[in-house]
Amino acid sequence: MKNYNPVRGTYDYAPKEARTRENVRRTILNCYTENGYNLVDTPILESLEYLNSSDGGDNLRLMFKTVKRGDKLDLTKPNLTVDDITEEGLRYDLTVPLARFYANNREKLPTPFKAIQIGHAFRAERPQKGRNRQFVQCDIDVFGDNSVNAELDLMNTCIEVLTRLGFKNLTVKVNDRQILNSLVLFAGFKKEDISSVCVTLDKIDKISLTGVTMELIEKGFDTAEINKLIEILDDLITNGLDVTSKYGVEEAVITRMKYLLDNLNMLTKNAFDIKFDTSIVRGQGYYTGTIYEMYTDGFSGAIVGGGRYDGMIEKITGIPVSAVGCSIGFEPVCVLIKERGISFDEKENLILLFDSDDDVSTRYKVKKDLKKAYNVSLFARPKNMKSFYERAGEVASAVTSVKDYLANKEIKKLN
Repeated sequence: MKNYNPVRGTYDYAPKEARTRENVRRTILNCYTENGYNLVDTPILESLEYLNSSDGGDNLRLMFKTVKRGDKLDLTKPNLTVDDITEEGLRYDLTVPLARFYANNREKLPTPFKAIQIGHAFRAERPQKGRNRQFVQCDIDVFGDNSVNAELDLMNTCIEVLTRLGFKNLTVKVNDRQILNSLVLFAGFKKEDISSVCVTLDKIDKISLTGVTMELIEKGFDTAEINKLIEILDDLITNGLDVTSKYGVEEAVITRMKYLLDNLNMLTKNAFDIKFDTSIVRGQGYYTGTIYEMYTDGFSGAIVGGGRYDGMIEKITGIPVSAVGCSIGFEPVCVLIKERGISFDEKENLILLFDSDDDVSTRYKVKKDLKKAYNVSLFARPKNMKSFYERAGEVASAVTSVKDYLANKEIKKLN
């Protein structure tokens, strides 16, 4: 039997679920827009030059690449490599394309510039709950503002979005790459080791400190340095932000972190668990400052993540531009909304059936009247009403006919 399923890690969405996803997307976009962010759009295809130079961490390993076309594809060359036959890739997140977009358009844009991007990204993930190979990201970013107020606005906006979507139990974890860098260097690692060490530290929540130790040993790092780092991390996990100064963290970085946490708690009226957490690393190497993730009950991973990536525009253009962003995980949010039965305030869908003897003007007059309260689909009455009722609930929640509605405004619920 022929298989009509979509490619592994991708999904079809029938009308009910597609409507829910669109309601989620619209809620996110409206909240972003109300907070002064501006919608932009970028292609799903990007040059491998930008994608490979982005310090994207493990995402580079998960990137889908496209094969060269036409005369550019020479399969006769001996000892071919992947680089010989590819030149573009599907974007693995929205940050790299946005940085390229800003570099290309910055002379026409105000400073600071607040951007929205909502679109598909692609990674060769192992499919699991809320983690697909094709997925939607919902990003907001600020370019040209190096103050902590940019982070504060981004994070407060994302919390506002989640609140509108019905999420009540949120945990917000905040860290800073400058803090992590100081800890790694204090433990004795070299500056060039920081990125590799942070990629491993990003797995703390999955493999624990013991697993981190083993992986760093496997990478060939000095045991004494590893043990020192684990000792420091254990101290911070126990005692928090106040002990970071004894490990070489600058006072200005600590002050910035405290300002962010204090004001975020004030703006949210201490309704959520907002805290400094040294286990938050974010695997991408392009982060340079504040990093953060948001969690909720019922999902093991983060549903929001982001941070400051001040060096990316300079890498593309040679001109330093500060940048910071935040991304809501659309897929896990949609999974949780479905599981929790969260509904949206919207018109119901109704099917209006007509018979052959109902004249056209009457059909559309009744439809116009019903459209005040419903989204209305107009169909000829089917021969097999039993089969119709079995399937109609996927696209509508109510049904009536021209005759029934004119006679007594009778509307039958399907669900």
